[in-house]
Amino acid sequence: MGSRSLKLFQLSLCITILLAASKDAFAQGAASDLGSAGAPVGPPGVVLGPGTFDARLYGTVNVYLRDEDGKAITSQRAIVRIFASPITTQPPLPNSPNMTGQMWIFSGVSIGRDYDVEVSLPGYYGAREHVHLPDKFDSTADVIVLMRPIDQELVYHPPNSDFPLPPGAQKEIQRSLDDLQRGQVQSSIKHTQKALQIAPDNPYVQYVMGLTYVLRNQFKEAKPLLERSVSIDWKEPLALSALGTARYRLGDDTGAVEVLNKAVQLDPTMWKAEWTLAVAYLSQRKYADARDHAEQAMKIGKDKAEQVELVLGQALAGLGEREQAAKLFDKFAGEFPSDANAATALKWAALMRQPAVTVSVPTMGAVVPTALGIPPVPPIEIPPRPDWAPPDVDVAKPFVISGATCPLEQVLQAAGQHAQQFVSTLEEFSATEEFQAIEMKRDGSLDKPNAQAYNYFVLVQHVNPTVFQVDEVREQRSQAVNLSARLSDLGVPGLALAFHPTLQDNLKWECEGLGKWNDQPAWVVHFRQRPDRPSVLYLFATPSHSYSMGLKGRAWVSEDGGQVLHLDTDLVKEIQPVDLRREHFSIDYKPVAFQKHNVTLWVPENVDTYIQYQGHFLHHYHHFTNFKLFWVGATQKISEPKEAVQPQNQTQQNQQPQ
Repeated sequence: MGSRSLKLFQLSLCITILLAASKDAFAQGAASDLGSAGAPVGPPGVVLGPGTFDARLYGTVNVYLRDEDGKAITSQRAIVRIFASPITTQPPLPNSPNMTGQMWIFSGVSIGRDYDVEVSLPGYYGAREHVHLPDKFDSTADVIVLMRPIDQELVYHPPNSDFPLPPGAQKEIQRSLDDLQRGQVQSSIKHTQKALQIAPDNPYVQYVMGLTYVLRNQFKEAKPLLERSVSIDWKEPLALSALGTARYRLGDDTGAVEVLNKAVQLDPTMWKAEWTLAVAYLSQRKYADARDHAEQAMKIGKDKAEQVELVLGQALAGLGEREQAAKLFDKFAGEFPSDANAATALKWAALMRQPAVTVSVPTMGAVVPTALGIPPVPPIEIPPRPDWAPPDVDVAKPFVISGATCPLEQVLQAAGQHAQQFVSTLEEFSATEEFQAIEMKRDGSLDKPNAQAYNYFVLVQHVNPTVFQVDEVREQRSQAVNLSARLSDLGVPGLALAFHPTLQDNLKWECEGLGKWNDQPAWVVHFRQRPDRPSVLYLFATPSHSYSMGLKGRAWVSEDGGQVLHLDTDLVKEIQPVDLRREHFSIDYKPVAFQKHNVTLWVPENVDTYIQYQGHFLHHYHHFTNFKLFWVGATQKISEPKEAVQPQNQTQQNQQPQ
């Protein structure tokens, strides 16, 4: 499992990924100071007399509602009820929830039992989640209910492209792709034809229409549509790959090779395009090229590309490597006995072990098992939903007030001072973290969210005046743990340290103007990793290797205070060795103030991470509450935080207690 984290070397930040045992011990010690969640209150062994009521035998269930994107739903129109599990014909419990901030709180619920929480909300399908309230005095359980909108096309966002779609075309294309995922190709064509009437010159619409014909094996109809799409937008690898498939199926091997080579150059992770390219080269009897691309397809696609063994075997036979070809034919027949080519593959395996037959055509090199017919071509790649993540920071165009002159130097100086203050004055902060991980499928469906709650600690160690280190620790039941997800997105507290003076020279800065965040005036600042400077802000780490990751981003910096109110980041380029194509952070910050010190620190409150990794589309959501801060020089004494006074025009949602 890979993980991502921040790092800075000399004069920079270093986030550790795997925590040493000493860190675990410290985390456990810190937790004991804060108090253990769910621990019994009062002396043990209390015996209650008849008729005595003990409030400790009742606990609390906190319910959080989230939409498909993991965003909090706080509508007061939601009807939230709790039932004793399992639900039969019994009515809900009489407990009425108290809505506070982003959660519905059920108090006075008997401990040690299972419950079902049922939610109804206009515009969403009804939803239900199971929750267990532990058998501990005054116990509390949290449950996250994922709400799915009924009219999903209404939340469709424009695709990330230089060729935006009009709203009507967006709706029709989304319906078309939904139909394709369900195998309803004829219905998909009707919707795409409507989109063509609205946006006849849009390359994405042309591509989807061509794709529907490819899936119906109507390659003659698909070819002109895909060629038109590519002629308008020649940088779209999926369209190039689909066109290559259509050309190959129509017998145009040369044309297929031309566009397929462009596709794999634009996206080296397209193992299906590599597969089709190998087949096209095989048809041209260019066996060395066919071998190279077949091997590349198997390297990238791994077990998903096992059938490429047949293509590779034919290429090796053409190169005279008869024994290796025979082994691959045997392997193919054994692994795919029901394949139409399995029996013929066994015959050719036996032929490869016979003495070679001399032929007069030098380009063949040896007997080639062309009688196998057309090798298998990989299935067409249907694109994911265009709205699975927010737009890339270079595509999104934020609102700015025209005519406002941006003092970039002063903005960087003010934000840099806050970054320095965070590092120089803070020794530790802790919080309660609510974490949710969801995987988005290519058909638009969502896996059941994996929700967890953690005690969360950030430790700032001052190695010397110019070197500091920031570590993250998560724990459950006084034990250090990792995030319960395919990937762990670590290092969120350090992303805003891009503004730290020791890092600013590594980035190219541009002030885009004066905008707003939650109705608060803010300078909109864009940054990007400089190619001539080391990329030390972020990395992707596996157990065997680490990859530095250049970032680009956009921050909303308070006009009157220089605090970072919101931050979005993306990768400058994909991390091809690990097939990490996208990682987008969207972070909201909140102020936390010391009661006894004239200092307010802005810390992450809500973090959304969107990750495209090895064919998976992931959404992680972090929500932090109950902040506690430690001062440098203090004897591990917690300074109770208070909410900083918000500007009068701040939105109500940000004013509510979390």
